Amino acid sequence: WGERRRVDIRTEVESIWQSLGGAETVSGDADLSDLRSYLDLLETWQVAGLLTDWSLFELAVEKLYANPSPHYSADQLKKTKIQIMTIHKSKGLEFDHVILPSLTSKSASDSKPLLRWQKIIGEDNQSALIMAPLGAHDEEDDPVYGYLKYESNLKKRLEDTRVLYVAVTRAISKLYLYGKLIPGKKEGWNTPGKTSLISPIWPSVLTGLKAEVYNVIATPEHESPEDQKKQLRHIRRLPSDFVTRNNRQYALLTVPATKSSGPELIPDSDLSLRARHLGTVLHRSLKQIANDGLRAWPNDRIHRLPAAWTGQLKELGILVSEQELEDLSKAIYTITQEAKGQWILGNHKEAYCEQSLSHSLSGSDKVGVSIIDRTFIDGGFRWIIDYKFAKPNDSESLSQFEQRQIDRYLPQLAHYAGLYRQIGSEPVRCALYFPQIGLFSEVTVD
Repeated sequence: WGERRRVDIRTEVESIWQSLGGAETVSGDADLSDLRSYLDLLETWQVAGLLTDWSLFELAVEKLYANPSPHYSADQLKKTKIQIMTIHKSKGLEFDHVILPSLTSKSASDSKPLLRWQKIIGEDNQSALIMAPLGAHDEEDDPVYGYLKYESNLKKRLEDTRVLYVAVTRAISKLYLYGKLIPGKKEGWNTPGKTSLISPIWPSVLTGLKAEVYNVIATPEHESPEDQKKQLRHIRRLPSDFVTRNNRQYALLTVPATKSSGPELIPDSDLSLRARHLGTVLHRSLKQIANDGLRAWPNDRIHRLPAAWTGQLKELGILVSEQELEDLSKAIYTITQEAKGQWILGNHKEAYCEQSLSHSLSGSDKVGVSIIDRTFIDGGFRWIIDYKFAKPNDSESLSQFEQRQIDRYLPQLAHYAGLYRQIGSEPVRCALYFPQIGLFSEVTVD
């Protein structure tokens, strides 16, 4: 989580899926194709590493259907082609056969909004606006509110009639209408709800039922527990002793390897989730301090940060320890008191925190997004600062730690530098800053 928005959301989601053992649940090429389809959709909808409109994305996912089985030939697919779509999407199209299921199901009931309103044309042929608020829970609804509700329901029924007309007129040869009928207490059938799609044509359908024009298939009134179990959707579960392992067969993305003369690089995905979350709250605080200005953050205000961190980490599912809060506080105090830290957070020309830069991914027509922790222009140079919430291991000297971190993040900083060289003419300088220990390491990327 601490590295969110530093890579595209597709990579993040797939990485989590792989870490959870998702690749072990793939049963074949069809599953793999469906996974790629979802990840492609996710990549299409992301903006700066985030999904800005979840509701629209969820609608897009609902329209994402499984791909045909790869075992079918192209000729077979043409012969057995079935298109599943919403009625709205079918407008203007025609099909040999049209199947409309669940026509007797009721649509969602109209909730009680806080305020109802409607434009009307008065007797003087002038437009007017009628408004009525929702009454208190222990009061009866205002008559005007009730009238507007009636008008809204009437409009919806008329719209449902129009939608049904669109659906039934798509058929060229045959139209199949399906619904669940409930027998009446004495005889005949109960009338479907007014909010069902079949309601506008129910009188005609009822006449056809009486004349035995339509087929009615009896279904059991109550299903046995055994029948219910048969209908349950089963999921494949991994064994309790499952251990995640790299599964190259189902690698959906290819990440080019980076050569390094130093120790073997440890990928960011190997960082503990806890460390990522700690880095997340630290980045938030550093961004706020830089945006507000150092003068707006005296020691007494910094002293109140642990309470905010505790709440933020709890939202991320982390119960922070006193030692971790102490490490975070030390990092903030160090960067705000130490000269290099004050310089990084200071007021500079074209200064940004967590700036998003879009760029073309090499070898494809796709767009990636990079997030830069801190950047500004000072002394004629474009500075790129990358914060790292890390410190030397017990068996590691400061110089060994510094070199290991430089080797690890050199490709990332070189990539950032390349982006800014395309934006401005200033020479670029890069550095890593470790607020836990107050270490500033300039990295040569040329």
